Formats: sequence, C-alpha cells, structure tokens
Amino acid sequence: MNPEERRALWIGVGILVVVSLARFGWEARPIPPVLPLDLSAYASLVPTVEQAVAEETRRRTPLAPGERIDPNRADAVELARLPGVGPALAGRLVEAREARGWFLSADDLLDVSGIGPATLARLRPHLDITPPPTGVRLSVPGLRASGARGTPVGNTPNDPLRRISLNRASAAELETLPGIGPALAGRIVDDRARNGPYTSLDELTRVSGIGPALVARLAGRVEVP
Repeated sequence: MNPEERRALWIGVGILVVVSLARFGWEARPIPPVLPLDLSAYASLVPTVEQAVAEETRRRTPLAPGERIDPNRADAVELARLPGVGPALAGRLVEAREARGWFLSADDLLDVSGIGPATLARLRPHLDITPPPTGVRLSVPGLRASGARGTPVGNTPNDPLRRISLNRASAAELETLPGIGPALAGRIVDDRARNGPYTSLDELTRVSGIGPALVARLAGRVEVP
C-alpha cells in the first residue's frame, strides 16, 4: 500500500468514527415521555376500565346448562347473555320493566320492541319468572317499550307505585329497583347494618358496585326518611 492509499484509508476511518459518534449522540438524546411522569391522574380510570372489562366478559359468558335468568331481577349485562338478546335489546327489556312493572309471564316480553314469537320461543327455556314480592307494581299489558316512562312514583300507602324505603326495605324489595340485583341488594343491607341508616341517596355510593349513574336511576324510586 503506497502513501496515498494509506492516507485515503485513514481519512475513511476518521469519517466513519465521526459519523458513528454523531449517530450515537443522536440516538442517546433525551426524548420527552408521551405521557406525563405523574400518572396519578390516571389512577381513577383503573376501576372504571376494570368494571367495563368485567361486564363485557360477563356479557359474553354463555349460559351454563340449566341456567335460567329472571327478567324481573337481572340487570342489562345478565339479560344480554340470553340467546338472541344483545346489549340493545337487553336495555329495552330493562326500560320496559321500569315502565310497565313486573313481568308476570314470559308472554309479557312480547310487549318489548324486538321480541317476537320466534325470539320468545328461544328465550322460554332460559327464563325464570318468579312471583313478585308483596307491594310490587304489576305489569300493564300492551305497553310497549319505546322510550315511554311509567307514571311518576307516589307516596300514598295504597299507591302501587309508592317509593321503597332505603332504610327499611328488605333485600327482596331492593331487588325490584332498577339495576339492583340480588348481590347489590345484599350489599346494601349489609352496609346499612354496619354503617347505620342512610341520610341521603348519594351515600349509596359507599356500597361496592354502586356509582353516581346508578344513584341517578334510583332517584324517585326510593325514599330516605
């Protein structure tokens, strides 16, 4: 290798070293994080996301052999597990139940928009319609669930639409409220026994599984003496 070739080689090596150092410095530069370092603001979202995932998982869980669902007590998530009932129809079932009162037979479901004879035939083997507790508002035949609401709840002793006392109602009576199934009714009774009577409807949020949205649905359906 002659002197000119050696000089060209060293120049090439020098260029490679400079380029490598420049690239290393560029890749090692500090990059601001996409999310802020303080993630405490996101902590409140965790329960909401977990609840949504749990509800979707439950909604997609097929009925076990012999499992039946009571359309008068089940919430929209449980109702959506019935064959041929998706989230939209489950929501209409809940609305119909709130508007017309207790379903007395499977045939009453025909008054719900989206349920015809064929769908009802698929549902019958999976329905468990229990007799209503004493004092529960019974169904109004022929009232279709189209967004209409029932008569406002009253307070007179003989009024079948009277409010339920949050502090005196039994678990069975609490189950008749919208969005309150057996598990939530039991937790309300347990919370009431441990922490004393409720002084406002908002205090229901201290019960696991009850948030502001459900409290809003219960307004007008319960009374807190």
